[in-house]
Amino acid sequence: MTPRQLHALRLRQIEQLQHSELMTGIIASVTANFSMMKPEPPFSAESFMIHKLPGSAEDQEPEDELDGDKLLRILGGLPAGAAIRV
Repeated sequence: MTPRQLHALRLRQIEQLQHSELMTGIIASVTANFSMMKPEPPFSAESFMIHKLPGSAEDQEPEDELDGDKLLRILGGLPAGAAIRV
């Protein structure tokens, strides 16, 4: 088995885990949201997932755009020659 095949199998396994956890999360969130003491704010299916879906609302943080000045400040902090890799 090549490393590429192993990586593809690992990605497939993670996708299967995410699918199973999403299905379980849907059932758990509906049960919790329609119980006698429903939570405020309501649970989402992702609240019950260990392997979060990429791009889910809970994972997103406000990202700053990387402009040229910020990139130069980052590169300026590196040791000489570290930014040049061929």
